[in-house]
Amino acid sequence: MTKLFETVLWCMKAVAGDDTRENLKHLYIDKDFMVGCGGHRLHIALNDWDFEAGLYEILSLKTNEILLAKSETLSLGDYPPIWKVVPSRCKNGIPPFHCYMDKKQEAINKSYLAYHVFLNTRRCYNLKYLEDIRTEGHMQFEMGENSPILVIASEDHDRLGIIMPLKIAGINQEEASREECQ
Repeated sequence: MTKLFETVLWCMKAVAGDDTRENLKHLYIDKDFMVGCGGHRLHIALNDWDFEAGLYEILSLKTNEILLAKSETLSLGDYPPIWKVVPSRCKNGIPPFHCYMDKKQEAINKSYLAYHVFLNTRRCYNLKYLEDIRTEGHMQFEMGENSPILVIASEDHDRLGIIMPLKIAGINQEEASREECQ
């Protein structure tokens, strides 16, 4: 696969699939970044290509072929303020994780990735989001200093993923984590 195809495909994984918010059904592309956002997760990649800035709708996705169309009705200003979601301060304490991929670019050790994240954060995150965010090699983890947002960077830092924790009805995850650790 070409690097452009892989990057677009990776960002598209975070694009909203429902019709709730029209702007989240698009890729955000500016001169520096390509972004997919679905409301509970965010995939940010460096934009090394000459796309015209705008929101792009995914028209077709085939093996090694993606057809995008720039929106004529939506602009970059219609997209959520993604840079407000990225924590300005992070706290680390989560060791890096080495992800091994097979020939189909699927994580071989994906269940261990989920365990690694839970063990080090004591929070539950959507397993599909963790699977979608993984990249081959060492992944670096951080959490927002005053928030449970999980920030994941690829080994060469050309991709950044952000995942919100699951809200579990009737359970305060912070209290449950403290009780479990005592």
